[in-house]
Amino acid sequence: MKKTTNSKIFSNYVLVIISITVVLFFLSSFLITILNSEKIINDLKEKIPVVVFLKENISTIELTQFEKKLKIDEKVKSFDFITKDEAAENLSIDIGEDFLEFLGYNPLLDSFDIFFYADYIDSFNVDEIVNKFKSEDFVDDVTYDAPLIFLINSNFEKLKNITIILGCLFMLISLILINNTIRLSLYSNRLNIKTMQLVGAKKSFIMLPIIKKQIFFAVTASIISSLIIISILIYLSNNVFEININEILNSLIISFSTSLLFSLFISFISTTFITNKFLNSKIDKLY
Repeated sequence: MKKTTNSKIFSNYVLVIISITVVLFFLSSFLITILNSEKIINDLKEKIPVVVFLKENISTIELTQFEKKLKIDEKVKSFDFITKDEAAENLSIDIGEDFLEFLGYNPLLDSFDIFFYADYIDSFNVDEIVNKFKSEDFVDDVTYDAPLIFLINSNFEKLKNITIILGCLFMLISLILINNTIRLSLYSNRLNIKTMQLVGAKKSFIMLPIIKKQIFFAVTASIISSLIIISILIYLSNNVFEININEILNSLIISFSTSLLFSLFISFISTTFITNKFLNSKIDKLY
C-alpha cells in the first residue's frame, strides 16, 4: 500500500514537472523569436540580391575596377561574380533540361549578385543604388525583387506590434496553465495540509516545505526546457540551416532567465494563495 502511495506521489511530481516544462518551452521559444525578430528580418533582407548584368563587350579593366568598387563599398556585404556559363548551368538545373541544346547558343550574360547590409535595403536606397549601377556604360541591366523588399519593410512594424500582443496573451495563458498545474498538485494534499493545521502546526511550518517543493519543480522544469531548446537549436544548426549560437546567446540567456523568474514567481504566488485557501477552509469543505 505504501509502495503504491509513493508511486502515485512520484507520478504526480513527474506530471507537474512535465506540465511546467511544456509551458516554459513554448514561452522561452516565443521570447527567443521576439528578441531575434529584427535579426531574422535583417538576415532575410541581406539575402536579397541586386543582380547586375554586364554587357558582352565589357573589358577586363572595367570588370576589375567594378570589383574593386564593390569591395570598398561600405553598403555591400558580399557579392558573387557569375559567368554566363555558370548561369546557363544553374538555369538548366532549375528547369530540368539543357536549354543550350535547344537554342544552340547561350543568351545569358555575366553578372554580379550583390548583397547589401540590411540598413540599405529599402525602396529608396535600392532604387538609388540601381540607378547608380545603370549609369555605368558596361552595365546591360539591373534587377532585384522590389515587391519582396516593399513587403518586408512595410509589414515589419505591424509584425512587431502583433508579436507583442501575442506575447502578452501567451504570458497570460502560461500563468493560467502553471497556476492550474500547481492547484491540481496541491489539491491531492489538501487534507494533509488541513490536518497539520488542526494538530497545531504553524502556518509557516506547513507552507515552507510546500513552497520549496514547488520552487524545485519550477527550477527543474526550467532547466529541462532550456536543455531541450538548446538541443533543438544545435540539431537545426547541424542539419537544417546555419544558426550561430554566439549571435543569439544574449537572447537565449534573457529568455531562459525570464522563463525561470516567471515560473518561480507564479509558483510562489500560486502555492501561497492555494495553500492559504485550504488552511482557511473548514474541514468539511475540503471533502
